[in-house]
Amino acid sequence: MDPFMVLLHEISTGLNEEELKSLKFLCHDKVGRKKLEKITQGTELFTILLEQNEISPDNMDFLSGLLKHLKRENLLEKLKQFQEQGGEPDQLDPKERQRMDVAYDYICDNVGKEWKMFVRKLGVRDSKIDGIIDANPSNMQEQILKSLKAWEKMKGGKASAKDLVAALRSSRLNLIADGLEEKLKKYGSSMYQ
Repeated sequence: MDPFMVLLHEISTGLNEEELKSLKFLCHDKVGRKKLEKITQGTELFTILLEQNEISPDNMDFLSGLLKHLKRENLLEKLKQFQEQGGEPDQLDPKERQRMDVAYDYICDNVGKEWKMFVRKLGVRDSKIDGIIDANPSNMQEQILKSLKAWEKMKGGKASAKDLVAALRSSRLNLIADGLEEKLKKYGSSMYQ
């Protein structure tokens, strides 16, 4: 199943009748009146918007705007998670996900100006780093986190906290690597499995 279609279905089932009416009103400049009158479910509206290239897995700005107007934070959160995961479900097992989240927090709090060198060691390309910086110009922690998420997406289910420690050491950030290893000991000796 296409993850984007699953997301649209989840959003559609989360809408009540009044919210669907509001969405139809907000789309009156994108969808003809006759088509709008026939729509009885969110999936029908989303199908039309897909056909007209108003929404897509790579362009969810219009959909995000619609959900913001409805003030549906829970649906916006689903959309945000989809975007962060690149449309893919989390491929890490829950224990590794927990270790990775701890590692991300620790790294974002402790890696300073050397962060670009560190994420390059992970294999994140300069063009990706530059795009992340442009999207988050004044928030270094967000730049670091987005770069780590890009690395994780690139690695798929093979990303691990062990890789992060190794990249820290390779970047000569040994004190941070030591601190991270100490922090991760709380999550079991299976860290390096």
